[in-house]
Amino acid sequence: GNWNTAARQSRSETMVAFMPTNSIAVDGTPAAAGGSGSTPVRQLKIAASSSQLRNSHLSYILSVAFSTDGRRFATASADRTVRIWDLDSDGSWTYCGPGGANEWQAHKGPVKCVNWAHPEFGQLIATAGSDHAVTIWEERDGSFKSLATPERTSDGFLSTSEGGGGSGASAAATTSSWIQKATLSDARRAVSCVEFSPRHLGLRLAAASADGAVRIYEALDTMNLSHWKLDGVIEDAAKDGSGPSPSQRHLQSSGGGVGSGGASPANSNEDLGVTSLSWCNGRFEPPTLVTGHSSSRVSVYRYDDSSRSWVEAIRLPNHATEGGVPRGVLDVAWAPNVGRSYHLIASCGKDNSLKVHRIKRGRVGSRQQAGGDGNGGGSAGGSSSALVYEDTQVLDRGEAWRCQWNVTGTVLASSVDGGSVRLWKSDFRGQWRLVSEAAGGAVDAAASAQNQ
Repeated sequence: GNWNTAARQSRSETMVAFMPTNSIAVDGTPAAAGGSGSTPVRQLKIAASSSQLRNSHLSYILSVAFSTDGRRFATASADRTVRIWDLDSDGSWTYCGPGGANEWQAHKGPVKCVNWAHPEFGQLIATAGSDHAVTIWEERDGSFKSLATPERTSDGFLSTSEGGGGSGASAAATTSSWIQKATLSDARRAVSCVEFSPRHLGLRLAAASADGAVRIYEALDTMNLSHWKLDGVIEDAAKDGSGPSPSQRHLQSSGGGVGSGGASPANSNEDLGVTSLSWCNGRFEPPTLVTGHSSSRVSVYRYDDSSRSWVEAIRLPNHATEGGVPRGVLDVAWAPNVGRSYHLIASCGKDNSLKVHRIKRGRVGSRQQAGGDGNGGGSAGGSSSALVYEDTQVLDRGEAWRCQWNVTGTVLASSVDGGSVRLWKSDFRGQWRLVSEAAGGAVDAAASAQNQ
């Protein structure tokens, strides 16, 4: 088998998402990447054939996410809709067409992100929108009334009439297999990303928004998905490394709400708050996640049982130009941990760099401040286990927009300008090498045809 990826292009921006299978084809030819004197690594093959899916979204696709079993994926678009694609028995990807059961209007504005929950909790997705809301959707059999409607207005967008009650909407058009279970609207600005926690942490999700906060929700009853508890909020109190020390920047515990003060309104076009996040899936770790900020900061937060709150455990090297000018973080990804004694975190930013950070488990006698200048590591925690920063490797100086790990955390995919997807793999010395690249020929051809 080969690596299966889904990619999209939005202007010059590209995205990559791994299908959660672990079949790859390896030949015995050492890769030439890495220049003279580089350690040989085995070349990964990209599938010889690829499918270009007909996209009837009326605007750019902003997010792509595979289900856990890899047989479905969801796309979220700036046209305010979400679409579910299914893998047929013949290996082709299909959906039922505009206005069908697998396409619906999810938000009142662009849908910024979509994410699947573990199937243990049912067919469940969460969407994040520019309307300041996170919406939980559940797939159910049978017909029912829904906010989804296939009717399109004169400007081509789906009608916003609730329940399809607008003029010309038929009764059959108001049925859908996806129903809205809950709307979480605590954010004060657009929600940039949302991600469900690993299954061993229960049914939780984290949502990051442009107001500089990460909000963590937990379902009170997995059998009744209409009720979610705001379990914690992290305020982006420190901009560009200023503000209180990491030991003082606690995530407020449940019941604290958004808290006093809060994040100040954006004072520039670059102030987009928290732009990305990713959970640690280690079963022997307390709840832990990494966040990327428009201020260039990459921070690791974990739950501290003693204080019943979340604290910043490590501040990783930030994304800045060679002259030290901070640039925003575009994406972060925590590698699945399969038997390793350390963790890997990938990040890419507007400084045109793709980085892999390595942190390990350790024990410290007292709480230490993580590198406040954003240029080093550190650790935070009690006298028990803690995370300790080890090193960072810069893999690429191209314009990487998104990064994603495979299911074992051994191969990193990054998407770059022009629709290309690059695969990176570590050799036996721990050095990351480019082992394969899928060029975006189809994207370039489509762009050329459009310009003619």
